[in-house]
Amino acid sequence: MTDSRIFTSHFVKSIGAVLLITASTLSFTATASPVAANSYTEQQRIANEVGVIQQELAAIKQETLQANPDLRQQQLDFEKAFEAKADQVGYDPDAFMAKAKEIQDELRSSETTQEQQAELLEEFDHAKSVLAKQREAIMSDTALMDQEEELRKATYTAMAKQDPKTKDLFGDLDQLLKKMQ
Repeated sequence: MTDSRIFTSHFVKSIGAVLLITASTLSFTATASPVAANSYTEQQRIANEVGVIQQELAAIKQETLQANPDLRQQQLDFEKAFEAKADQVGYDPDAFMAKAKEIQDELRSSETTQEQQAELLEEFDHAKSVLAKQREAIMSDTALMDQEEELRKATYTAMAKQDPKTKDLFGDLDQLLKKMQ
């Protein structure tokens, strides 16, 4: 992968798996309760809006990176440092995603008993916990986080110069994410 996709990919994949499993477990409760179904529908609507904004911000970021070679190099340097730390702690969101998909498939199977579903969800919670601990180890590296913060500020500033609606898009995104919590 290139550019900003590596860093984003590692975190988005793990979040995607959590949302995937959560959605499948929510579907069980959604069929039992009209209130849960309405809440789930609202969450889906918000998630769709978040996706649209994220795509727009990604396009602005891509344009910004193309227009700013120094920023692009700063990002590549951060990605290399992040990958080195991820390798050091064994952070592997791809393996987590594969396990999450396997668990989801088993949860959907009509042959899976409630006891097996409970065991599968426990297994998923354990895998999620391991991934979270690995992510914590990465996030506790102060030099890496300082580098990430500098990159984030530089990227935001450059994106705002590239496209003035950047600030509003980030504000809208923040509000939507708060609603999802």
